[in-house]
Amino acid sequence: MKPIIIFLTLLLPIVVWAQKGLTILPFSLENNSVYVYCKVNKTDSIKFLFDTGANGSVINSNSKKKIPLKIDGKSENRGSNGVNSVDYSSQNTIQFGNIKKNDIQFTLIPYDSANFDGIFGTDIMNERTIEIDYHKNEIRFYDKDDFIDLTEFEKVKLHMIDNYPAIESGIIVNGKECSGFFGLDSGADDVLTIASPFAKNNALIKTMKTIGKATARGSDGSVYEMPVVLCPAVKFAQKYLYNLPITLSGSTEGIDSTEKMAGFFGNQFLKRFNTIIDFKNGYIYFKLNKNLYSEFN
Repeated sequence: MKPIIIFLTLLLPIVVWAQKGLTILPFSLENNSVYVYCKVNKTDSIKFLFDTGANGSVINSNSKKKIPLKIDGKSENRGSNGVNSVDYSSQNTIQFGNIKKNDIQFTLIPYDSANFDGIFGTDIMNERTIEIDYHKNEIRFYDKDDFIDLTEFEKVKLHMIDNYPAIESGIIVNGKECSGFFGLDSGADDVLTIASPFAKNNALIKTMKTIGKATARGSDGSVYEMPVVLCPAVKFAQKYLYNLPITLSGSTEGIDSTEKMAGFFGNQFLKRFNTIIDFKNGYIYFKLNKNLYSEFN
């Protein structure tokens, strides 16, 4: 997760229902970010940011008063721009619909200005096939024998790089395709952040027009600025999207400094595709949706 700005908008009704092996979890789309409600231990209606860019789940330490948690120790949190030490709590339960997971470990991270109670990470998602439907604002959790309609979806190989979901993709600059593995970060509300080694190796700051600056705050607590440049085109799931405002990281530590990935698509980009993630078989499916022509901020 690499959130930049999170705003509060109107919430959807808190309703979760299940049928046979399928659990359907409604979500609210607030300023490009997906939020769901779950029960943690004995506390219901806990608001989570649905975050494919987090390999572990989190409780906002500012919300710990309403959620009974036992602090067990400390762990290392690697944010977008640095690393810090944080508390964690293990042996928790989380429930949504007919799905109940035990022995969940929550890292405690302060999100002072955020209006959510926690992060719903891939450690909670990865035992099911998951569909994110932006037409109905629903997340569907499928059992292995459930039928999934893949009509009109583009099938793409899913790569887990250091437990981070990624696909092969590319950006087009001066007629040249710069390709690599790009992480899928639904917890970030930006369009696309380019990792600092990839940006440097391809001299992107020199080849794309700078149109502004973005101030980012990582989960490690660091606050930093990045240049915003106009990317002529992005190739994604056999589709091309044009004239996107993207950010170029200059990080020397943290996830944005990785050499294993070229960058990270945020949910301002990802929300334009209905998505099915099949963690078990290593594939992800994309279909363009009603958000395709929504403005980039």
